[in-house]
Order: sequence, then C-alpha cells, then structure tokens
Amino acid sequence: MVKMRLVLGLVFLLFILFACDENASENSTGAEDSHENEQEETEPVTVEAEAEDTEEKEEESQKETKEEVIDEDTVENLPPIPTSFAEAVDYPLTGQLAGVEFINQPEIIEVLDSFPTLTSESTEEEVEHWERYLWTLFKEDFSPVNVPIDQWESMQFSDPTAVDNEGIAVLERKETYNIAILLDSSGSMGNYEGERTRMDLAKEAIQQFVENLPEEATISLDVYGHIGTGSNADKEKSCSNIEEVYPLSTYNSDKFSKALNQFEPAGWTPMAKAIEVVEGKLKDYNGEENTNIIYIVSDGVETCEGDPVKTIQSLAESQIDPVINIIGYQVDNEGLEQLKEMAEASDGRYINAANQADLVSEFEQTVDMAKVWAEWSNDARETIAKLSNTIRDQVLDWNSMQKELADRENGNLNAAIKYLNEEQIIDSSVHQEFKGQIFNSHISIKGDIANIYLDIAGTNANEFLDNYFGIIDRYRDNID
Repeated sequence: MVKMRLVLGLVFLLFILFACDENASENSTGAEDSHENEQEETEPVTVEAEAEDTEEKEEESQKETKEEVIDEDTVENLPPIPTSFAEAVDYPLTGQLAGVEFINQPEIIEVLDSFPTLTSESTEEEVEHWERYLWTLFKEDFSPVNVPIDQWESMQFSDPTAVDNEGIAVLERKETYNIAILLDSSGSMGNYEGERTRMDLAKEAIQQFVENLPEEATISLDVYGHIGTGSNADKEKSCSNIEEVYPLSTYNSDKFSKALNQFEPAGWTPMAKAIEVVEGKLKDYNGEENTNIIYIVSDGVETCEGDPVKTIQSLAESQIDPVINIIGYQVDNEGLEQLKEMAEASDGRYINAANQADLVSEFEQTVDMAKVWAEWSNDARETIAKLSNTIRDQVLDWNSMQKELADRENGNLNAAIKYLNEEQIIDSSVHQEFKGQIFNSHISIKGDIANIYLDIAGTNANEFLDNYFGIIDRYRDNID
C-alpha cells in the first residue's frame, strides 16, 4: 500500500514538472512571437515616416529653388498682356530672356522648369498670373515711330524775298526792287591786299555787280569815313559825313563809275549813322510792294560812338522790310563780332569775304532774276527730296526693326509653351489658352505696325508730290 502511494506520488510529480516545462516553453514561444509581431507592426510605420519626411524635404528644396528663380510676389502683380502696339510700347517691363532666339538655352530652361504645374484644375487666376509672367520673360523692347514726318506741316518755301535756309539773299519779282550799298571808306580800307588796296578791290567788285543787274533795278551808293583823317582832330567831321555818291536810280555806267572814283579811304567809321541815312532814303518803299536789298561792306567796327546793332534792328523792323547782307571784308576779331551781332539783330546774313573773289561771288547772288528763281526752285526741290528720302529710310528701318522684335517675341513664346507642355508642366488645356493669347496679341501688334508704316509712308509720298508740284508752279509763274 505504501509502495502504491509512492508510485502515484512520483507520477504526479512528473506530470507537474512536465506541465510546467510545457508552459515555460509556450511562454517562451509566445514572447518570441509577441516580439516578432511588435517588429512587424513597427517597421512599416518607420519606413512610411521616413518617406514622408524625405518628400517634405524635397518639396521644401524645390520650393526654395523655385523662389530663387521666380519671385512669386512679382507674378501676382504683373500688368495685362498687350493687345496693341501702343500698349506694347508703353509696357513697363522688358523681358529678362528677350533679345535672343529661344533654342533650349540652359538658363532659359531653368526658368521654365521652375513654373508650377498648371492643369485644367488650376484656377483662372493662377493660369492668368503665370500667363502674364511667361509673357514678361520674352517681352521685347518696342519703340514708337520717331521720324520727322511733322516737318512737312511746317515746310513752307517763301518766295525768294529774304534769306533762305542756306543764308543766300535772293529776290522776288515785285513792283520794283531797290539795292542800296553802304561802303566803308574809313582809313583801314586803304590797307593792301597783295598789290592793291581793299578799297580798290571792293570798288571793282561793286562795279561788276551793278553792271549785271536787271535794267529795272534801282541802285544807290553811300559812303562813310571818306572825309578827314583818322586823327582825333578830324573825328567829328569824319563821323558826321555820310555821302550819297550815287542817288537811288537805275544804273548808268558813266555816272556810276564816276561816283566810285571820287572818294578814297580816309577817316573814321560812322556805320550807325550810315544805316540811319539808308533807312530814311527807303522809307517810302514798303516791303509789301518793293524788294529792298541792303549791302553793308566794312572791314571794321563802329568808331564814332554810334550803336550799329540797335540801328540796324530798327531798320529791319521798319516797313521797308529789307533783305540785309553784311559783308565783312578782311575784318579782325573785334569787327567780326560786331558785324555778326548786327546780322543776328536784323535777321540778316553775315558774309566773311577773305578776298576780292569772295566779294564778287557774294554780289553775284542777286544779279539774274531767272537764275535766282531757278536756284530757288532747285534748292527747294532738293530740300524736299532730302526730307522725303530721310523719312522713307527711317520709317523703313523702324518698320523692319519692330516686325523683327514682334516675330522673335512671338516665336519665343510659342517655343516656351511647347516646351512647358512637352515637359507636362502645363497640360493641353492651359497650352491652348496660352497659345490663343499669344496669337491674338501678336496679330494685333503686327497689324498696328503695318498700319503705322503705311500711314507715314503714304503721307510722306503725298506731301512730297504736293510740295514738288507747288514749287514748279511758283517757279513758272515768276519767270513767264
């Protein structure tokens, strides 16, 4: 009995030990399984977090890069796309990528790659903003037309009654025309030019001049400075004597030659008083009905305390309305300054005669009426031809340049949106929207350029023809 109890006790003990060992094994296995499950659950979470973190960093990096290339505040405040040439000229920006043809240059690609993705899901505001920005990148610098077309409005060719654009004194066929010559006969005119005195050479030039004047012309010759000497004792006498050696009348060869030979250079230079005498002589010959031409020949300045500048200005403003020619004959710097000032004050012309040939050439300007009008006609036609050619060439150059700019701008914009579409930065709907805007603007700008060119070219041609035939008609009217 005791043995039986001992056996049963051993069996029970073994059972308990086996059961504990199995539980321990199960517990051990469960712990391992639990640990593995924990790893399986933890590892996917860690990978996803790392991926999200990497993506965020890439987005931040892209955003930073984009901000370096594009200032989005600028994109938000860009002016509308031009719809006319005038708007294109006034557009406040010139494209940073303008001026060259877009052929996939890296620096241009970099800017285009920085564009945001635009699709049919993008708002109209977003699309418009980036459309304007794209335009500013390639916007060319257009220029308004700047040719002298307005000169036609002020182009007037007065009859040859006064000083023309080249400073040549010419005549108009009026009721009469009078030529008054004031000749300086002061002591300095006795200086020699080669083997002859200035006075001898001046007299000879005047003689040739009057011999060739039209028969109907009237002439007068006044001299000053021919009395007394250059001494102070003779100053008052010399300064107070202005002599009309040939009264205003038609030319008579013998009388005029005698008048020229009766005086020699001697004293002082009362130029202002001589001008006053001529004004009194011509006071009854108003400029509306008479052509009055005055020649003042001098080699120096006023020496009798007169004011020739003020006096000649009074003469010019009188009803005589004279054509004034001041000939400085071998003058010094002081004389040159005063004579030029006189010419300016009287709207006259100053001629610097260095020798007798210059003096003869100057007098010959007023000899032949037919020649005068022929030269006037030729000069006038040459002037309008030059103006017309200048306008034609300048407007052609302008037209070519603006068309070149418009075509390059249009080509670059189309190439840019093609690239954006191919790189899937903009989808086909946005591509079509951009393309339509580019097309409409380009057509309007090119059309405006063409219209401006045609308008100016047509005006230029019409003005040239009107002026040309007007000159011919006036020339024929005055020589028939």
